[in-house]
Amino acid sequence: MTPRNGGDVVVETLTALDIKDVFGIPGQHALGLFDALSRSPLNFYSSRVENNAAFAADGYARATGNPAALFLSTGPGALTSLAGLQEAYATGAPIIVVSSQIPAAGLGARRKGMLHQLDEQTESVRNVTKFQATVQHTAAIPSALEDAYREAMTAPQGPVWVEIPQDILLESQASAHRLPAISAPTVATAITQPEAHAALVARAAQIINSQSTVIVAGGGVRRSGAGELVVQLAEKVDAPVVCTVGGNTAVPRGHRLAVHFIEDRHVTDLMDSA
Repeated sequence: MTPRNGGDVVVETLTALDIKDVFGIPGQHALGLFDALSRSPLNFYSSRVENNAAFAADGYARATGNPAALFLSTGPGALTSLAGLQEAYATGAPIIVVSSQIPAAGLGARRKGMLHQLDEQTESVRNVTKFQATVQHTAAIPSALEDAYREAMTAPQGPVWVEIPQDILLESQASAHRLPAISAPTVATAITQPEAHAALVARAAQIINSQSTVIVAGGGVRRSGAGELVVQLAEKVDAPVVCTVGGNTAVPRGHRLAVHFIEDRHVTDLMDSA
């Protein structure tokens, strides 16, 4: 039987979820992840600093429409990624973050003196991720990652965080005890479009007019492929469309109603008049 550990369960689960590319930087607590990565079909792209790895994962998700995985080590490594994760969170780019943690015996305690120990690592990422989970047992890895995947891909999309203690990543798992296979949810079930309240739709229809309506198209318009629908609405009410940086190209640049999102007084005046 080929030796396996918790890190192998992580990469097997990500592979089953149709993740193909991983960004990150190796670190001591995360060696179980990176050893397993070398035995997997996943492609790995390293950076010199964790925030650059997070920005790369963000760019990958925007360019491909597919979620990227981001592997991080504990403490300083995890915290260095926060700037990149904040950008992904603000603009709705899906990233599956798998961070290592100190050994499970140190969780929930203060000042045990473990290397790179944080009192509450998940609290540090709560404001820049949609979902946070700490895995306590190897058997919980697949379900935690699948839950995180679904949350990352549900509108509004964004980064999610799963952290796994060092000893669980290194814990041996006999190949005869492989966990049940899971598969990536279909787009129809993974990406749910929230329904607007009927009363709000009715009110919007009342106040939209050709004299003062300005449409702001964000990154969600582009990623969901709704640009054509936005153009139809804009043409129907003759409303200019301001595309945010994330929504750039959601409406064709050459369209007569398209407005570039530039912070100058003309765009400011246009928005103020709406």
